[in-house]
Amino acid sequence: MPDSNFTSAYNTPHNWLSDLQPIFAAQQSWESGAYRQLRMAHLLYHSDTPFVIACGASSLAEHIRVFRITPGVITRLGQVTDTQGRSLFRESFLNHLQRLKLRVQVNMPLEGSLLLPGAPIGTVYGPDLQIHLMESAFRVLVWAQTHRATQTAWLRWQHNNLMEEETPPPPAFPPNATGWNIRAAYIGGASADEILENMHLPVRPMSAQEGIGYIEKSAEDPMVQIRRLFKGEQPLADMWLSKQDEETASDSKNRSWLRETSSGQVREISMTRFQNLYQPVLVKGHPALPVQRLAYLRQRTLKQLKLFRDTGIENYPFGWAATQADML
Repeated sequence: MPDSNFTSAYNTPHNWLSDLQPIFAAQQSWESGAYRQLRMAHLLYHSDTPFVIACGASSLAEHIRVFRITPGVITRLGQVTDTQGRSLFRESFLNHLQRLKLRVQVNMPLEGSLLLPGAPIGTVYGPDLQIHLMESAFRVLVWAQTHRATQTAWLRWQHNNLMEEETPPPPAFPPNATGWNIRAAYIGGASADEILENMHLPVRPMSAQEGIGYIEKSAEDPMVQIRRLFKGEQPLADMWLSKQDEETASDSKNRSWLRETSSGQVREISMTRFQNLYQPVLVKGHPALPVQRLAYLRQRTLKQLKLFRDTGIENYPFGWAATQADML
């Protein structure tokens, strides 16, 4: 039986002010004058498994639906002081927070989608200060859930246990790190016994190379979309698109050209359809993702695992959309 401390932690909602580092970073943005600067970033997760299972987009959208910087939050921040009793947050900054309206654009794969290692688990665009404010939510709701779902799905992959006769009902979970751990394990394909045994285990720490990776203006066109090419239901290749590529890439339903990342060679892919993996989760700060049943997300995970097992994930091609120069 869980002890009383664990039971209390299980039932206690997540405290979003338990980590003040993102708010300190937001204040630095305010003080430097960079707070309005529009920036683009990738949300990064590094895995030692041959795939990643995207998870947490719905949790992020639901969090933003109820997100409010209330007078009580401002009061609590104003009470954070240094050793000499001086407030660590400037009054002008706190006033700005009270008036703040989110304007961040977030695109992510649908939960249960299978990504290849190296692909971002989300793209973020918006004011510098606001992206900093959202870092805890990205880490706790998206990065950590992606990690748990991926590790759970990897266990099923290793045992080639990718089919289930009947999808079990989703477990109840509280609105805290333990609960989101339970949610992600279920989406990743864990059994009820596995969830009960592992729900209190901590997620590994996020490395310095993970989380928000800002893309500098001097960089070449960054990837903003992954276009998955299919023949019927079978995935054939993943094509990485920059913003310019996305605007100009052919919508031909039967051919695409891919410059493979592994070999640098251009391949022609004959296909019947494609799917853009990244979908809007937040549009100018407003949730854009409809609520989906957890059982459906779990089914998507297992279907994706089966498709890529059949395809042969170790030889699955991916890379940038080929240019005319590549094909000369």
